[in-house]
Amino acid sequence: MPTPQQRVHDATRRLLDLLESGESLTPEAIALRSELAEATAEAGHLDDAYYQVEELHKDAVRHYGPDHEAVRRARAALEAVKAVGQRAGAAQEGEDGGELLGS
Repeated sequence: MPTPQQRVHDATRRLLDLLESGESLTPEAIALRSELAEATAEAGHLDDAYYQVEELHKDAVRHYGPDHEAVRRARAALEAVKAVGQRAGAAQEGEDGGELLGS
């Protein structure tokens, strides 16, 4: 299974290839942008991931309207990034709490 960093690299390369043809809002591009945001979050770059996925969701809704499959994929990526952030926050709280108990 590839690491989050490998997923970021692979998704970035595939997205750059797609963007060379000017296709930033095709369903394929939205799927790649979603994958990139999710992998970025999993790699620990939450601020970047939140920015990517929020812009992606706005772009998809503006281009397709709220009920299109591509928008549902972008929304799923938004939820996935939020979930990674919540897990990271819970882990951080656990670490902080452990330090307080051990003091």
